[in-house]
Amino acid sequence: IGMGGEYPLASTHSAESAKDSDNGARNVALLYLFGSGFGPALCGLVTYLLDLSGVPSHIIWRLIFAVGALLSLAGLVLRYFTTRNAKDFTKVKNPKGTRRNFVRYYWRPLLGTSLIWLLFDIVEYGLKQNDAAIFAASTGGPYRDSVLMVLCQRLLSIPSLAFASWLLTRVRSKRVQMLGFIGCMLANLTLALGYSELKGITILFNAVYLVQLSFQSLPGVTTMAISAEIFPSIVKGTGAGISAASGKIGATFGSYFFTMLKEGGHVSDIFWTVTATSAAALIATVLLTPSYNGTTLELAEELANDGQLEQAVKMLYSGPQAPSNRTRAGDDQDASDEETATNATEEGSSSFGGAAAQ
Repeated sequence: IGMGGEYPLASTHSAESAKDSDNGARNVALLYLFGSGFGPALCGLVTYLLDLSGVPSHIIWRLIFAVGALLSLAGLVLRYFTTRNAKDFTKVKNPKGTRRNFVRYYWRPLLGTSLIWLLFDIVEYGLKQNDAAIFAASTGGPYRDSVLMVLCQRLLSIPSLAFASWLLTRVRSKRVQMLGFIGCMLANLTLALGYSELKGITILFNAVYLVQLSFQSLPGVTTMAISAEIFPSIVKGTGAGISAASGKIGATFGSYFFTMLKEGGHVSDIFWTVTATSAAALIATVLLTPSYNGTTLELAEELANDGQLEQAVKMLYSGPQAPSNRTRAGDDQDASDEETATNATEEGSSSFGGAAAQ
């Protein structure tokens, strides 16, 4: 609803607009670069500049919301004038029960994208809503310095988001997601175990936090990309929308629970929670996320369009397919069509001959 609908709409539109099915994840990664790279950096910049200007605090938060409102209006205008249905969506006129039987056959990948997005948003939003307070607790300085530190962290994380876009053209999305959760788990385990010592060494604490933020960007990209790629075109927005909605449940829980820990003075417990959540997301990725490439997606899409949803899901979990499989499948279909046409012709000729004899 509202801005929340932008997640599935933007990600699926970006994935389906790719000229090559292997580049869908890269397109979503570039989208995430702006949404979770430059966006949070702009947020920190606006907050810091307003605080630096000497504006009263009861005005600052109103001005921050005003900037958000203007950006939302700009997004609304752009979305209205630029959105078009992707060609893969418009060419499917008869999905043959795909909508009706979607959850029945796609429950495993849908459970995977929804659960993993929920777990990731516990981490992302829980930390994002409290990182200024976490830095303030570690440095003991004024809150303005903590906002500046958050701004610097956000700016320094942008190269890792750009790297993620490149990495997805070389490594499969599942492996990138696993790598991100492993790195995030190890970095936060370091912060949890050594928080008492690290909080007194500002440079070292900030460096480890930046490492975890960089690894966090990898599953940030893949949670959007995978849910935007693996479902049939006719229900792709539905699958991504359910996944994004699950993520917002995690975001709500993470924001509330992490704030409660922070206000109680249990900052190290935040990092323990992130470590456990990342481990759970890693396990879910191994068990529920398919390993695929562009050919796998194309073959699964064709099966889904023919109403063979069970076979489409099996294809999705069959691993990366060679491009020759795509060609062979097309040749088999052409041969089948040709055989059907030949049989029909022979039957017609036989019927005509029998009628003439009679």
